[in-house]
Amino acid sequence: MTRILVPTALSLAMLATALSPGGIRTAAAQELSRLERVRAELPAEAARSIERTLAEARRLGLPTEPLIDKALEGAAKKVQPARIVEVVQGLAERLRHAQSLLDASATPSDITAVADALQRGVPDEAVRALRTGAPGGASIAASVHTLADLLDRGVPMGAALDAVQEWRGRAKNALELRELPAAVERLIREGVLPEQAAAAAGPPPGVGPGKAPGPEKGVPVAPGKGKGKGKGKGKG
Repeated sequence: MTRILVPTALSLAMLATALSPGGIRTAAAQELSRLERVRAELPAEAARSIERTLAEARRLGLPTEPLIDKALEGAAKKVQPARIVEVVQGLAERLRHAQSLLDASATPSDITAVADALQRGVPDEAVRALRTGAPGGASIAASVHTLADLLDRGVPMGAALDAVQEWRGRAKNALELRELPAAVERLIREGVLPEQAAAAAGPPPGVGPGKAPGPEKGVPVAPGKGKGKGKGKGKG
């Protein structure tokens, strides 16, 4: 039996539209059209394997759009059909694992975002921490993307998670939270070490998100990157 996951973040009007007979028919028609493209682009056996993966995903209540996207992406890049099937099956497994880390109210976008974050190196424990700290079951899609972006910039896991949780508590919306990696990167470019940059980029009172302060006195700076290095004050 297919389990329908109801996204708590949607408004009642959006939810009514999405679950109306017309909305369901439209979504099904769009998926069928995209599936026909998969059948047209791939050999019959590969297409059947992907259809079986999609059927199992639907049975488990997983989002199928990213699976079809991945198949079409592989076909467009002329990837070997067997490899496309393997990649789609791997993504389905990550989506299943992502779903297991969330609760029954998780939206398709949350499941997809967590699956992507897991592939980028975000551990299960960090996903659970973000889920537990989410206010009122709010979406964690932006949080896990932001955490993965900080890891990409060399910020250690503990410092990255602390920074995301601090910004999430102060940011007015997901767009402000997504400014955190850029704020950290600005400090790193000025010579601040990644771990200290994540801590210094937190929005203190009077400094809005996205307006991170410059390196403060006492904040470690990477060797050779401090401002004014090499400029003598006296005459040679």
